[in-house]
Amino acid sequence: LAQYLIWAVLALGAFAITAVSSPAMLQFVSLSPIHVFYFIIFFVLGFFLFSTLYLAGGAMSTRQEDLQSFSMPITMLIVLPFIIAVTVGIRNPSSSLTEILSFVPFFTPLLMFLRVMLVSPPLWQVWLSILLSAATAVLLVWVTAKIYRVGILMYGKRPTLPEMVRWIRYG
Repeated sequence: LAQYLIWAVLALGAFAITAVSSPAMLQFVSLSPIHVFYFIIFFVLGFFLFSTLYLAGGAMSTRQEDLQSFSMPITMLIVLPFIIAVTVGIRNPSSSLTEILSFVPFFTPLLMFLRVMLVSPPLWQVWLSILLSAATAVLLVWVTAKIYRVGILMYGKRPTLPEMVRWIRYG
């Protein structure tokens, strides 16, 4: 959030300079407090979702090389919503694909925020996506804690998928 705060200060400075030098440009800029509120909510949810996944990857690996193989699928979960947002979401934020994927917790921080900014979806959709993402984040923290509890004792051994399932059951 500190990085975004710095960007916001710089953006406000650029906005002030633009307002003085070219007031006609102000008609193209609109930012309501509700958009800032949703930005903070979706940023925090996305941060918790993805940081928890990276924590689980860190708990399952003992070497940096092992961690790289765990981080690729997580990185794809970050890149894929961005690609969908750029290719489909911006052109048609009300499309069925964008609407359905905005309820998938790992896609919600980007796609639902895009929809909020561009088309103002029904309030129940926004809050349902927030609730689903928050529930997923809590579930991921619980699963990650179980993986960490058992995985920290398995030093030097690279886990397989069946072993990770056992870790979750035993943790």
